[in-house]
Amino acid sequence: MNEVPVWSCEFKELPEQSKLDSLTVGAKFSLQCQGEIAVAWQDGLVRPIFPQKEQLYTLTVLETVRLDPNRADFVVTGYKPGQHEPEYVRFMQGDKGFEVLKPKWAIESVIKQEEQQPQQPYPPFGPWELSLPLWFFLTLGVLGLALGLVLLRFLRRRTQRQRMLDNLKLHRTALSPLHQFYRDARLIRRKLHSAKAVEELKKISDDLDREFRLYVLRQFEIPTLDWTDSEILHDLRKRHRRVYRQASEPLQRILRELFRIKARDQLLLADVEQLHRMSLEAVERLDRAREAGS
Repeated sequence: MNEVPVWSCEFKELPEQSKLDSLTVGAKFSLQCQGEIAVAWQDGLVRPIFPQKEQLYTLTVLETVRLDPNRADFVVTGYKPGQHEPEYVRFMQGDKGFEVLKPKWAIESVIKQEEQQPQQPYPPFGPWELSLPLWFFLTLGVLGLALGLVLLRFLRRRTQRQRMLDNLKLHRTALSPLHQFYRDARLIRRKLHSAKAVEELKKISDDLDREFRLYVLRQFEIPTLDWTDSEILHDLRKRHRRVYRQASEPLQRILRELFRIKARDQLLLADVEQLHRMSLEAVERLDRAREAGS
């Protein structure tokens, strides 16, 4: 921890509050500190830091009354009973603050033992009949259902990702994902030149959809053959943030158009040719974004 200046501090009573010699847990009292070495305070909470973890909450700042470069006044309290004498306490605001050496204060427990009267055992209880309201069981049911759905979604995604890895092995080629897509796109382009019937154009658009999804699968290891478009985009944004920021727009556009064309009964050659161009543009944007982030 950075070195901080040493200030002197004094505990004082607050009006209408407990005396310093009879403080109890949660009682408020004042801490007034000053030092010759100024502290460049900024906006933010001031919190005490102790040398040992078990000393945490022995002194807590409730309110900062005054915070000047050479003076600080706080309203404080203690949540742990006992005689407290830490080696030091640092009052920090980020990396700015001061240190007071060996302060002393005492907090009494709010539970006082009666020394004159021996403790008596509790009398027996019961029998009890516990009746829980209907909303309690409904809440438990809803929580159980929600937990089951989360677990089911997790297992589903895990299974799909494993299937994706298997597909990746199955569709792995000697070419890079980009050049493999270029090769497949050229084959699709040749089919377009000879396509006549609507059924042929439908088959070509399905092939283009599959080859584009295989590119994303190979390049980013996303289960594109099993996941919906929104799940693909969510996973890309989660695991490849830079690529998503730079290339999400063309990716969303081509996925949307590939989905729309599946629902159309009539296809024109110009429609599929446009999809072909859009897929090439999206792949090139994705690849440039990936290279820029590597």
